[in-house]
Parts: sequence; C-alpha cells; structure tokens
Amino acid sequence: MNKILTKNVLQVNSDKQEMRVQHVNLPIFPLPVFLLPEGVIRLRIFEPKYLKMVKIASQQNGFVICSDIKGSSKTNPNWGSWVHIINFDQGQDGVLEIDVKCQSLVEVRNMEKDSDSLQFGEITPIYHWSQDDVTNSTSTLSKPLKKLFENNTLLNDLYSEKPTHNTHWVTARWLELLPVDLAIKTAFVEQQGFAQATSFIEDIIFK
Repeated sequence: MNKILTKNVLQVNSDKQEMRVQHVNLPIFPLPVFLLPEGVIRLRIFEPKYLKMVKIASQQNGFVICSDIKGSSKTNPNWGSWVHIINFDQGQDGVLEIDVKCQSLVEVRNMEKDSDSLQFGEITPIYHWSQDDVTNSTSTLSKPLKKLFENNTLLNDLYSEKPTHNTHWVTARWLELLPVDLAIKTAFVEQQGFAQATSFIEDIIFK
C-alpha cells in the first residue's frame, strides 16, 4: 500500500486539559462503525461524493466517521471519530480502499451539505480514556488480543504497532472488535469509563 501524508493544523493532546482545535469544518462519512482513538479500519470508497471526501481529507485534515447522524446544534451535537488516511490501495475489483486511523473523538456541530450532498461539520475534539497510556503487566485481556491479531491476517496488517502493554489501548480495541450492538458500545463513550469497559469485556470473553 502507498502512504498518504496529511497536513495537520489541528492539535490534540491526550491530556484533556490541553486539547485545542482551530475553528474548522471537516467532511462527514456516515457509517455504523465504532472506532476509538488509535483504532484503525479499512474502508471501501466508491460513491463520487465520498471519493471527493477522500481527496479533501488527504490534502487537509482528514474526515469524521459518524455512526449515528442526527440533527446537530451547539446544544445537541453529534459525536464521531476524527480519522486520517494512513494507506490507500485498490481492491481486486478496482474499488478504492483506504486505511484510516482515529486521532480523536470529536463533537460535530452545524452540519451542512455541499452541492454534491457531501456533509461537513464543525468539530471539537473531546477527551476519551482510550487516549491514556497505562501499562499493566497483569492485564488479562492482552494475551487473548495478541492471539486474535495472530489469527487474523487483515487485522494484523492494519496495525503496524500493537502496544498490548497499554491496558487502555487493549480495552479500546476489544470494544471495537466485539460483535455487540453499536448502542451498547456507544455507552462507553457517553457514560461508562475504563473500569466498566474492562469488566464488560471480561464478562464476554471469560464467561
């Protein structure tokens, strides 16, 4: 796969006190997936408006994946995963494939469509516990995650680095990968914290 380098004028720090963002509009990609900071996913892009989105994103500041788009306002924003393109290729059928990595979760306000019906929204990065780097050699979830990577070629290839020593990284990847309802996963963005997420995953894996 080829590399794409995107210009980044937005600054995000894992410390929730140091997050800051310039006033900026980003393209919105509506897709029912759950992606937390440092998560990577491969997307297939074929609709003209989203091919346009890829062009804009690769030249500027990425785009936002929103799993549930509703009417947004300053008091009732959407949330989404702000991603940057890290690789691109073509599938055997000629469809564009891109690998994207989540830099931050964001609130999305004031969404509007352009002349091609591509949606844009104003973004503000929001802190999430998955951005913390916490080492715990006694974590029970790291070993089964390593095995999952070893047994899944695509998943293994998507992640050039796998910091399985970081318990927050491990828990975030499990939340993304487990086949549970999106609404349940969303609770670990809007309400539940790291401890609750870890307990939830352990109950599924070790039951």
